[in-house]
Amino acid sequence: MKLVRLTILEKFRSLDEIKTDQGKENFTVIFRDDEPNEEWINFHPYCFAGLNGSGKSNVLEALSNIFYHLECCTLAPETSEFLKSDFKKEVSDPVAYELEYFIIPREAEKKVENYHNIIIRKEKDKIPQIKIKALDQSDEPEYMDISGSIRSYLPELVIGYSSGENEILSLPFIKSRLLQLDEYIYHLRNRTKLVLDYKIEEKPESSLVYMDYHMSQAILLANFLLQNDDTIEPIKDQLSIDKLHSFRLVINNHKLYYNDEDPELGYLLPLVEETLEKLRKCATVKFTQSATEERGYKEVLDFYFDENKQTKESALKSAFRKHFESPLQLFKAFQVLNLLNLRVVDKELKKEIYNSDSLYAMYKIPAFKEQEHIFHFNLFQLKKKNSDDKMLLKAFSDGEHQFLHTMGICLLLGDKSTLMLLDEPETHFNPEWRSEFISLLKDCLNKSGTNHLMRDILITSHSPFIISDCFPDKVIVFDKGNQPQNAQDLGIDTFGTSVNILTNKIFKRKNTIGEYSLKKLNAYRERFLQTDNLEGLIEELNSELGDSIEKVLLIKEMTDIIKKR
Repeated sequence: MKLVRLTILEKFRSLDEIKTDQGKENFTVIFRDDEPNEEWINFHPYCFAGLNGSGKSNVLEALSNIFYHLECCTLAPETSEFLKSDFKKEVSDPVAYELEYFIIPREAEKKVENYHNIIIRKEKDKIPQIKIKALDQSDEPEYMDISGSIRSYLPELVIGYSSGENEILSLPFIKSRLLQLDEYIYHLRNRTKLVLDYKIEEKPESSLVYMDYHMSQAILLANFLLQNDDTIEPIKDQLSIDKLHSFRLVINNHKLYYNDEDPELGYLLPLVEETLEKLRKCATVKFTQSATEERGYKEVLDFYFDENKQTKESALKSAFRKHFESPLQLFKAFQVLNLLNLRVVDKELKKEIYNSDSLYAMYKIPAFKEQEHIFHFNLFQLKKKNSDDKMLLKAFSDGEHQFLHTMGICLLLGDKSTLMLLDEPETHFNPEWRSEFISLLKDCLNKSGTNHLMRDILITSHSPFIISDCFPDKVIVFDKGNQPQNAQDLGIDTFGTSVNILTNKIFKRKNTIGEYSLKKLNAYRERFLQTDNLEGLIEELNSELGDSIEKVLLIKEMTDIIKKR
């Protein structure tokens, strides 16, 4: 998919009407104004740049909320008590908006000429309406209410990631997980009416995927077990990983999840029995342990990576390739198993979260120890390059996990129509990784054989390194109280531009050193004007402050002044 325009018609967070000389305008982000063309096949992410509080993240939040609400509008109401009783198609947040994008329908060949123009308009207290127009369509279509029939014109995946505790961004993704669990429970209640022959790739999974720590484990496994070595080379190189060594899956059934009034709901595992059986067939070792809880037991599956030194073939990888058709299918299988852990959310709490727009909704979900989860990974070990040492995944740094989240998911996308919403994904990166971020993102997408016609990537960032790797028409500059503008219209040539120049032009920061050291430098300026011992003061300045443009200019300025005395 390719975004065209987002207009907020009623205030959402900090996104409100903009005052101009001509009057008030609705807040609008214009992504592109050209018609679909072959240039769209190239990799061009969007970068949102601007000071804190300028509204960058709010745009990502608006988009994630919009697609969550649209997905709810397309689901069968009987699968969830929330959809049946509380959900109203005419109520959303943002309450009113207009969103335009191009998308290739899921069943169509992935070519430029198959793009359809989509305009979704939601007015306050009204059901969102959609207008769909093919490129070769001459007549103007009518708006129609959103329903399940238009799912093919919504993105297959909306992926969210925030490096910080942006609970507002993650909230629609959490709600989507709970809806998915509701659907599983619905099928469990009606299991006499349905044949539960679940195939992960055929089931209508939620399109919203939020990347957290548990997802990084699933992402890493899906890639290392089912991708070829060349595809995962960017991850292996950057993290100095040689190969996967071993991991454990633990599946619990115990009283914590058992409901005496509705006993079938206490045991959700039959819903995913087909997936579990596939995993059992792939396991190197499997055994069960009795649990202390009544009617409880624990099933343990151990997986050890082996490799024939001559052929480089692995029995473990061969087993996974036999039972899981693609890395994305395996990732979705782990995603569903992880979803079962939300069984601890009771009806009242679930209702509260569904109806919440609170920053603290995530903290309402009960926190249980890992061993109390229905499903969890354990003893996840990787072998480092040029070493016999094995490293637990939990021992990876924040930056390394961040790298796994953002780069690993890119390797799984294939031809899925995808919108990626990355909120400051480089926060924990060192300067080298920040400077390489866009290049690595491109490499990972290309390695996966991805089709860039099928996705848009939005990145919020304060890093001039990332901005320097984005084309000016793809850098959208946010300034509180003004309409967002792309850097090209502002006369800022971002691509390949020095980070110092970008810091000045976009973040209005002229100095290349910190404020505290700048005050020290200015204090020396005062002393220079009063001294006769120029060389001595320069020596003192050099011993206290490191090299900078500001220091060089100060010494030259003071030397010239003293010479003219």
